[in-house]
Amino acid sequence: MKSMACRLLALGAFLIAVPLFAQTRASDLTNLRHSTGQGVSPVYEGFDINPDGSHNMWFGYMNRNYEEELDLAVGPNNSFEPGGDRGQPTHFTTRRHKDVFKVTVPKDFGDQKLVWTLTAHGQTQQVIATLKPVWQIDRLRTTRGGNSEKVSSNLPPVVNVNVSNQTASGATLAVSATDDGLPKRAGKTVGMTVMWAKYRGPGDVLFSAAQAKLADGTAMTSATFTEPGDYILQAVVDDGSGESAGNFGYHCCWTNSQVKISVKSAAARTTNLQSTRNLQSATRNPQSPTFSKDVAPILQKSCQTCHHQGTSGPMSLVTYDDVRPWARSIRQRVASREMPPWHLDKTVGIRHYKNDRSLSDEEIATVVRWVDSGAPQGNPAEMPPPLTFRSEADWFIGEPDLKVTTPNDFAMYATGPDWWIDQFADVELTEDRWIKAMEIKPSNPKIVHHVVIYVIEPDAPEGTPETGVQLHEYAVGKYGDIFGENTGRLLKKGTRLRYDMHYFAIGSEQHNKTTIAFKFYPRGVVPKYQVRSQAIRNVPNDELEVPPNTVVRTDGYFRLARNARIDAFQPHMHMRGRGLTVEAIDPTTNRTQILSSVDHFDFNWHINYVYADDAAPLLPAGTMLHLIGIHDNTSANRRNPDPAMWVGFGERSVDDMLQVWLNIVYLDDAEFQRLVEERKAKPAATSTSSPQR
Repeated sequence: MKSMACRLLALGAFLIAVPLFAQTRASDLTNLRHSTGQGVSPVYEGFDINPDGSHNMWFGYMNRNYEEELDLAVGPNNSFEPGGDRGQPTHFTTRRHKDVFKVTVPKDFGDQKLVWTLTAHGQTQQVIATLKPVWQIDRLRTTRGGNSEKVSSNLPPVVNVNVSNQTASGATLAVSATDDGLPKRAGKTVGMTVMWAKYRGPGDVLFSAAQAKLADGTAMTSATFTEPGDYILQAVVDDGSGESAGNFGYHCCWTNSQVKISVKSAAARTTNLQSTRNLQSATRNPQSPTFSKDVAPILQKSCQTCHHQGTSGPMSLVTYDDVRPWARSIRQRVASREMPPWHLDKTVGIRHYKNDRSLSDEEIATVVRWVDSGAPQGNPAEMPPPLTFRSEADWFIGEPDLKVTTPNDFAMYATGPDWWIDQFADVELTEDRWIKAMEIKPSNPKIVHHVVIYVIEPDAPEGTPETGVQLHEYAVGKYGDIFGENTGRLLKKGTRLRYDMHYFAIGSEQHNKTTIAFKFYPRGVVPKYQVRSQAIRNVPNDELEVPPNTVVRTDGYFRLARNARIDAFQPHMHMRGRGLTVEAIDPTTNRTQILSSVDHFDFNWHINYVYADDAAPLLPAGTMLHLIGIHDNTSANRRNPDPAMWVGFGERSVDDMLQVWLNIVYLDDAEFQRLVEERKAKPAATSTSSPQR
């Protein structure tokens, strides 16, 4: 009984449980898996530019069925406007297929649009394609599996298809291809895979090997046709970095090849919503608040770190003269909880965080009443002492013990598609050191979407990815990681760092170097707890589907194989992201408790929510972590670049993701039990309630 009590306490005794989104039932947003009966979503992938200035507008699709393949002839159920027939497929295999075909338009296409409409099972869906710069892609280059020394370090295969032994109802298909040998895993080339499918045609096509690895650059299959007529077959040859590997994030490296076959006779057929805020009930002072006495302390606590002279904040909020012109705007941003940036739903889950910059209901009410009463200054003598600010050039973690910078200056072109590239640097250490804190800084954050740094250790255990293990991440709005007491991460001598960089163009050529800084424990000090970075996302990636003008829920799961303490929680979505919740499901009782819930996610702020020491979840081995994401692809989402677009998983900002990074410390049974007993003996750090379900 004692063990059971500890497990229940560790999972939920300090947590409060209320509905995830008060205005929307989760069941209404769930993506159900359908074998048949669903429609097809046309997808605009983006455009690239030909040497003559014309544009290739690339399209794909998402067949929402898991088993049913659909045939939609060109006509009312499958058409382009303008043009009707633009070479689109009429056969749609199951699930997501990317960059299936292109429509080439002249260089003076300008602001014109292409609209592709599909109707299946009574469901009509369409996508509108434009040449807006945000949709530019690069299908001929990716550095995945390559390195920073070569601009084109992984190129798509060069493919040739031959038809032979054609009979009245069948043919032999031979693919030959050459490639650059990338990507590699465990030092070996992944190799090419061919995937065959019917593209157009009146009947079914039966392939003896619809998917096969190429051996010595070749692969063969036979095709049998169930109806006479003209067919187009498509072979997609992938080098291991695209669809055959389950990677839907990029547009390289695979090659589409088509072959036309005329068949004379047929073979025999074989069978969050944001929680309601009640600011009116907040405690109010009998007199109107003033800036000097009431508002300035609030701004010092939660705003001035970013809003003072010399920072990237759009205005200073230090003096009354600084603040007064912005009073109405401040009221609106504060009342809507847009500022300061802290996107957690404060009515559910864990309530105590080390880096909580949010305002209480009382503080929000004070700011609102101050503005509504004319924003008076009050007595300047009641102003709190001014703060002293660190320079933006200073490190959030304090003066580092070691800095490691990418050796080469990276030049980003003025215009063009986003660029993903791996850069490398060696760690100059003469001995292993334990990390107490770390922070990433690009020299030119204006062009950096994100940085993820991986450690490639000289003596990594067998089975460790050759691309390394994740160490730290940077995105707008995130500062460094400062680990808790007696907690750290080991950095080994001889380690090489891989900087996974995502750049974007801003209209002029820009340059960047990226630095990661470390603060170490004193030599000889070994912290008791070792922290790890764990990413949880929905798997597989093609399960993330956000049709036009919809709000969609998507789920992901991760089972804790060992007892664990979770120290920090960082959600990651893109422009359609609205909410993300992590729940814990107890392995013994199946009780479910919310750990943390972001109910108004903002892509411009990637915040790492660090749990207070006495609130960090203690979870027994076998606990299932349940990730719930809400994406809003409607016009109600003001950050949505285009609600008419189908959206799936991808690396660009106009694509989307569902992911959370957790800082996790794994614990043996004795230490887990000790921490649970210690937690029981202390006052509760968060509210207690009965389980949610």
